[in-house]
Amino acid sequence: MTQSTTHPDADPYAAPRVSYDTSALPPLPDARAPHPQYNPGPWANPPRPDGKRSPYYGGLFRGWDEHARAKDNWDIHVYAKPGNKTEREFSARLHDAIRREFPEVHLYTFYDRPVGPHPIPQFELDVFGSDQLGALLSFLVANHGPLSVLVHPNTGDARGDHDQRAIWLGPKLILDLESLGEQPAVQLAREAQEAAAAKSAN
Repeated sequence: MTQSTTHPDADPYAAPRVSYDTSALPPLPDARAPHPQYNPGPWANPPRPDGKRSPYYGGLFRGWDEHARAKDNWDIHVYAKPGNKTEREFSARLHDAIRREFPEVHLYTFYDRPVGPHPIPQFELDVFGSDQLGALLSFLVANHGPLSVLVHPNTGDARGDHDQRAIWLGPKLILDLESLGEQPAVQLAREAQEAAAAKSAN
């Protein structure tokens, strides 16, 4: 999906990546498209040189590298504050509404206790494909009510997926990221340092 050879975990704020090589292309035009309400209008963009739509319209982002722990689905977590009867009842109605509106979605049970990095009660659903993700996001924007909602990919870097790459609707919660371990790049760097130290000690 990318022409970059730099893994983003090494520099998480590297330049945004485009799914085709732009090195030989001219600069983007300084031109605007007409718009009936806004002046100036939106930027007039050149077509993609391959004539195709972005691959982001298809499969969901799984990471820049094919990580062994990467998954094809993204997770959505819907939270309700413990002891809050209003939120618990609303979450039950939302759970039922998702089952009726999106019967094909993988929707799981409601946990009345913290699980993994999630500090308060929540339920989870899995989405496969950007069309399903877009539909669920639109639905939840309209219907999440007082509840916090976390959306995250599954790239194999669980800590980064729940933090740097996470999307929130409603108030953001503080997750227990320590329970998710180290980021892969951090772990590799630590292991390399330990190996170098052991080698120099011998």
